[in-house]
Amino acid sequence: MAATLQFILAPAQHHNPKEEAMPKDIPDAPNIGDPVVWFPHGDVNQEPFAATVTARMNSDCITLYTLSPTGRREPMLNVKHVDHPDHEKSPQGLKRWGAWDIVGEHEKRKESASAEAEERKREAVEEAGKVEHIDTDYSDSPDEIESTMIRLARELGDSPGRAAEIAQRIGSGMTHQRVNSVLRRFPHMLTGPITDEVAGMTT
Repeated sequence: MAATLQFILAPAQHHNPKEEAMPKDIPDAPNIGDPVVWFPHGDVNQEPFAATVTARMNSDCITLYTLSPTGRREPMLNVKHVDHPDHEKSPQGLKRWGAWDIVGEHEKRKESASAEAEERKREAVEEAGKVEHIDTDYSDSPDEIESTMIRLARELGDSPGRAAEIAQRIGSGMTHQRVNSVLRRFPHMLTGPITDEVAGMTT
């Protein structure tokens, strides 16, 4: 009985789902008079408008006056931050009222996107250099040119730029990517006793 009475009298624990779901990296709404940038329809891939906060509804929702590049001013109500989770549940509000962000964040976002694009480009170039060229007449034995590559690789050892040196010596449009592809196909021929295939092509 006492336990039941204690349960009844215990204060209810109230949780605000909105506060729990709010990501920590979303800034609080700025104060009245503060400058912000405003994205029409919440599209961060376009250049934002300058805007001024005219009312602070709560910690994450504001009313603002936008200033378009043509000089037109327009009020926007109930505007939330560009990363606010409510946009996923209510895209119509995002499309109607747009979204705000702190001044300077748009430029940081563009710089970050540009750096990521450059990094992906660099990785793609490096990956392309690793792609092996597979001939349609692939066999377990090297042909004459491949044997020459192997012989030169044995002479040069693991020196830096070995593939480029071999390609230059062979000429005829040979590339270091092609040389590396061949050497990866026949790693067992690069060390130890020279095989008959390679020795037979020696001039």
